[in-house]
Amino acid sequence: MTDLSKNLVDRDSINETEEADTFDRSNLFSGMPVLQRDRLFGAIMENVADLIAVVDANGYRIYNSPSYQKVLGYLPTELVGTWAYDKIHPNDQAQVLAAAEETLKTGFGKDLEYRMRHKDGSWRVLQSAGYVMRDEQGNVQNIVIIANDISDRKIDQSERQRAERELERSRQSYKELVRREEMLNRRLTSQIRNSLDLHTILATAVNEVQDLLLIDLCNFFWYISETDPPEFQLVHFATSKNLLAAEPTYPLSQLPQLGKRLLNQEILQIQTIFTNTGLDEASQDLLSEKGFTSQLLVPIKTRSQKLGVIVAAHCQGSRPWSADEVELLQAVANQLAIAIDQAELFDSAQASAAAANAQAMQLAQAMADLQKTQSQLIQTEKMSSLGQLVAGVAHEINNPVNFIYGNINHASRFVQNLLEAIAIYQKNYPQPLPEIAKFLDEIDLDFLKQDLPKMLASMKIGAERIRQIVLSLRNFSRTDQEGRKPFNIHEGLDSTLLILQNRLKAFGDRPAITLTKRYGNIPLVNAYAGQLNQVFMNIISNAIEAINEQLTDQLPDGNPINGEITVTTEIQSSSTGAETVIISIADNGHGIPEQILGQLFDPFFTTKPVGKGTGLGLSISYQIVVEKHQGKLECLSKIGEGTEFRIEIPISPPEYSALRSNPNPE
Repeated sequence: MTDLSKNLVDRDSINETEEADTFDRSNLFSGMPVLQRDRLFGAIMENVADLIAVVDANGYRIYNSPSYQKVLGYLPTELVGTWAYDKIHPNDQAQVLAAAEETLKTGFGKDLEYRMRHKDGSWRVLQSAGYVMRDEQGNVQNIVIIANDISDRKIDQSERQRAERELERSRQSYKELVRREEMLNRRLTSQIRNSLDLHTILATAVNEVQDLLLIDLCNFFWYISETDPPEFQLVHFATSKNLLAAEPTYPLSQLPQLGKRLLNQEILQIQTIFTNTGLDEASQDLLSEKGFTSQLLVPIKTRSQKLGVIVAAHCQGSRPWSADEVELLQAVANQLAIAIDQAELFDSAQASAAAANAQAMQLAQAMADLQKTQSQLIQTEKMSSLGQLVAGVAHEINNPVNFIYGNINHASRFVQNLLEAIAIYQKNYPQPLPEIAKFLDEIDLDFLKQDLPKMLASMKIGAERIRQIVLSLRNFSRTDQEGRKPFNIHEGLDSTLLILQNRLKAFGDRPAITLTKRYGNIPLVNAYAGQLNQVFMNIISNAIEAINEQLTDQLPDGNPINGEITVTTEIQSSSTGAETVIISIADNGHGIPEQILGQLFDPFFTTKPVGKGTGLGLSISYQIVVEKHQGKLECLSKIGEGTEFRIEIPISPPEYSALRSNPNPE
């Protein structure tokens, strides 16, 4: 015995005469509107005069059509809940069970002839076919059996063929109704309700309706009231005719009566445009000119009060629009209105999000500009105060230094004259008085004559050194109030290095830092001298600090690693002929991790401990080089190999490129 027959036999204990007060059609057609469901059953009953039974997957009847009473004498309520095969002739039961099993597996049944017991005990010969019904997940729910009484074998062949055609027509009619309902409740509804893109929603709707109703053309129009005159504007269309063109707009003035009824949200059924009394002459002429013969128009009103119209059109003869088709298209319109509302809400939310995002970006940019301005103000104030202080100190030192330096030459000449006078006295009075001889021995006149000129020469060298330092301070602290001027890069670098010279000397366990200058033959650049000196000071100071962090590093022989700073200048020409001065400042420190390189020039970013760095030095340097001088500032670094800052300053204007500063290698 098959699994199906076994399951069916297990329920023989159910009272076959148990009657159900009502039949729950929602189990069979779940998700359908009540009105639509009732019309479907009405249509089935109108078209099918034969037996219709719905059997669940276990073989028990859940529905029998009223024709069972006429053909077999049973009331439909007598059969609900009974085993579907108990009244089949015992000799025919096996083939019917096998056919049911095959239908459940394949989804398709085959025609059968078998005997079934009449309520009066007689046997009637039935011819039937079975079909499966599936749920939304595609699982088999029930078997639908459509049967015809062929007991009267005396009918002629033509009558038999007519009955077969009638049965086939009934089958096709039922299948078509089920297909339409399935499309509405599963395919179309799920597609248009699950999309939030208005274009996709409308395109899907018109294509599915055109395919469902087998019509020549399906259009969707929006009513645009802002145009002059107002018009119905085509948005999407689907057609089964390759050569059928869709008109993009229909002015309301050309469809006076039809347009007015659509604005009143009336559903219009036009079986043929030539005999429809609801069409005015202008509308008839326009539709006829466009090639239409029949139309079904269903308006849609969205939550935003936009008016749309679904137009199902035929172009060949009249087309009677059945109540089922009208109701189906109206159901599509209702689902479409919901989907359009969702899409419009989604678009509105996206627009709000985009506006909020744009505002957030503006606020972020404003914050970045504020931070940038703040850093510039802080650094400008700091450098302005430092420049004023350095300039004042340099000025105050410069006056006494010039006095000392200017009088050293006179003092040297006077001392030389005195020494010569003493020599003349010694020549003419070789035997001085005892008191004079004693004093000359005490002051060691011979040593004094040798050492005093050397002392004056050293004082002159020291004074000259002080003059150079003062000059460097004045050069470094120069202001840019007069704008860009020709600037000697080498002088700026030398002034900065001179100020930082004390930090290059050895201290504690750290050896002196070796400074190497490789100056090339570069031109003067049109620049803000004070700001470039500030850049040199920031970068060279960072190089010294990077080397100071290696105090604990040692060579294999136990000696500490010597720090090295190399300053290189050169000129570089591009393919367009533009010249750029390249300043490279490299150290042999630990190097900078790659993850930090991208943040190096950000305002307030620093890797130094709290209180030892503001994070503004490199940020300000970047602004001076890139924004003030239209140049480039980049950092190249590898862990364990050191760091190189590369500054590129364009030479402008062109007349300064002919001027060269003398190289000053050391």
